[in-house]
Amino acid sequence: MFPMFQELAPHDRHDKCGHHYAVCLDLKNQRIEVLDSIRSEADADLTTHAELFIKNLKETWNRHYKHSKVQIRHFPTEYVATVKQGNTTDCGFHALEYFAKWEGRIVPAITDATVVELRKICTWNWLTNEDFNKRSGAREFVEEAVKQVIKKYK
Repeated sequence: MFPMFQELAPHDRHDKCGHHYAVCLDLKNQRIEVLDSIRSEADADLTTHAELFIKNLKETWNRHYKHSKVQIRHFPTEYVATVKQGNTTDCGFHALEYFAKWEGRIVPAITDATVVELRKICTWNWLTNEDFNKRSGAREFVEEAVKQVIKKYK
């Protein structure tokens, strides 16, 4: 699987908002799968972004594995139907679940409750990370980030 990030406003150097989705090279079923929690194959921004990556992936594979018995240049692209998120902020959590649970058959059932649990797990892992906590200013960094979030949502 390949994590994908697409800037939503690439010409605005101040807007770093973007969208996460996943591309999976499925050797067993001989296809390339795209999993996106907001968009589908009907979205031109998604298909343009994904197809450019897939084209480069196939060219790179051919260059480095041209003598391999596995060749991917003929693999079709399948845009997998996924549960769509209900907001514009949780795409990263959906992508993480794709990476953790995708088996090429059943799309992981991702709910709002799943995202809440993932937020808790990620926060816990971040706050208890020994390397992070050894950094100078780690506590201040967290406190400042929390203050900004509180202001934003008041």
